Amino acid sequence: MEIFSIFSSWLLTAVLVLSMFLICRYTLKSNRSSMVSPKLPPNPPKLPIIGNLHQLLGKPRHLAFSQLSQEYGPVMLLNIGTRSCLIISSSAMAMQVLKDQDQILCSRPISKTTKLLTYNYVDAAFSPHSNHWRKMRKVLVSEFVGPKRARLTNHVLLTEVEIMLRSISLHPSNSAVNITELFLAIAKAMICKVAFGSNYRKREQLLKGPSLEVMLDEVMELLDPSLSDLFPWLGPIIDQISGRNHMLEKLFSNLDAYIQTYVDDHHNHIGKVDDDDKDFLHTLLELSSIENASHDDRFTIEEIKALIMDIFIGGIDTTFATMVWAMSEIIRSPRVMQKVQSEIRNCAGRKQKLDEMDVSKMTYLKIVVKETLRLHPPAALLLPHESLSHCQVGGYDVLPETMVFINGWVIGRDPSTWGENASEFYPERFENLDQVEFRGVNYDMVPFGGGRRTCPAIKTAPATIEFTIANLLYSYDWKIPGGEKNEDLNMLEEGSLLVRKKLPLFLVPTKHNWED
Repeated sequence: MEIFSIFSSWLLTAVLVLSMFLICRYTLKSNRSSMVSPKLPPNPPKLPIIGNLHQLLGKPRHLAFSQLSQEYGPVMLLNIGTRSCLIISSSAMAMQVLKDQDQILCSRPISKTTKLLTYNYVDAAFSPHSNHWRKMRKVLVSEFVGPKRARLTNHVLLTEVEIMLRSISLHPSNSAVNITELFLAIAKAMICKVAFGSNYRKREQLLKGPSLEVMLDEVMELLDPSLSDLFPWLGPIIDQISGRNHMLEKLFSNLDAYIQTYVDDHHNHIGKVDDDDKDFLHTLLELSSIENASHDDRFTIEEIKALIMDIFIGGIDTTFATMVWAMSEIIRSPRVMQKVQSEIRNCAGRKQKLDEMDVSKMTYLKIVVKETLRLHPPAALLLPHESLSHCQVGGYDVLPETMVFINGWVIGRDPSTWGENASEFYPERFENLDQVEFRGVNYDMVPFGGGRRTCPAIKTAPATIEFTIANLLYSYDWKIPGGEKNEDLNMLEEGSLLVRKKLPLFLVPTKHNWED
């Protein structure tokens, strides 16, 4: 019995060990199999070396992605050179990226252009996910677009709108006004005055080199991935020969010199400015000079300039482009223009100028701006995300270091969400859709992105657009020059990273005649 007992014990142990071995072997084999053959999203046929690049040439990327997604679905994988790119084209899949898998898909891809323009990724917009990124975003949100800066921002907006209206009033009667130029001036002043103070224009006039507007146009061109990013083995040579590297280095040198001028000027006033008069740069420089702060908390000059670069790139062109689209859509629809002007004038009554309280009551104006952002998200593909590790979207495997593009342009025009008139400018659709916000629970429109990478200006930008448009429509009636019908306004768009109206918007103003 003792021998049998020992044998049984040995047999049981052997069986257990063998079972554990077989389970471990099966698990390892299963994991290896899943790693070797992941379930990847649908992928259009590709060519050797260039992958799917040939299918994107000759058209804006958001339109190329839209056309491919009609055949391959809302989750699609493209290979562009050496990069794997996940293309998201529906609100349901956008929710999975921006909400369900946000902790994995919240990073940013590395590129030669963004590395240089962000001083080696010490900024908030383009830097990969890290503790340092959290620190920079926290400061950007609290010190530039948060309540601390609200008083200064509102004062600047009121001042700039008054300057705009005064400029229009001095314009020769019955002649066209360049609305695009006026909106660009407001957007630039809003950013620069909050960042550098009210006297930034005087300092700017003394600067040499290209204007900030010209430099930002060059930034938008160079932010597209370079051949170095897509073909690391040959791209750097082509970028060098083509002159792209020289153009990028010259652009960075000019932008850096522009920002450094204001940094040097502000250094002389640290500790001498009242809290109410401090601009964004004053605050950042104080954070860099706190003697008792730990090394990790103290800001470097590179971090300060990187945050300034962020607000230049992300705050000026996107705001003025949306203003232009909003005014263009209103002008092109006489029904909408009549309705929104009636609301503005009825809410405010007859007075010298509008104030924020007046505009806060204008519900139809708010949905006009919302409808504009649905049809014309300024960054049609948002900024690209990148996966930190393996995850799944739509039941498909997403491998580490996959770039993720969310096509906000096509999501906002999806007929399954917005109906058969999805491509029509029809603000009334939001009267029964109160739950649809810029970043709602359903992600039916994503002009400001979502998750950890949501645009910090999600609240302030719409308010700026509403106030500016309200003042133009309150004081003046508008028509297209040359006797053309408003409905025939040219609405061609251009750009990939930033999608804006191709032709400048020229309109003829007529001072509104109040009937007693």
